[in-house]
Amino acid sequence: MQKELLVYDSRYCKVVYVKEKNAIFYAWKQFCKGDDYKDPFRYAYKEIRKHHISTWITDTTNGFENEAADTQWLLEEFMPKMIESSIKKIVFIIADESPLMDEIKGQEKALSAFFEVVLIEEYGFFS
Repeated sequence: MQKELLVYDSRYCKVVYVKEKNAIFYAWKQFCKGDDYKDPFRYAYKEIRKHHISTWITDTTNGFENEAADTQWLLEEFMPKMIESSIKKIVFIIADESPLMDEIKGQEKALSAFFEVVLIEEYGFFS
């Protein structure tokens, strides 16, 4: 059994540090915007720096399309920090029939210039 340290939990998002995998696990619960969207990323970034985490896992099962302002913040402010961080691999958990597949495929293409990017259907891949 993996030991998980709960890092952040709100009604919108759960962020967990999975020590044995040197990974941050990020799961959206429902739509949010503004600071409700940004705060989990900020917490995750602090944990990445603290533990030198190398893998970022995002569960998109309950994901959603972002507000334009949040997407702009993510690309202009957050991603440059991630590129300079210890993260080497980004994993998206996404079903083949997900309505977010086109968006995630676009992110995969853009992020592949900086990280190893993997799309999987379930978290069991890491067990």
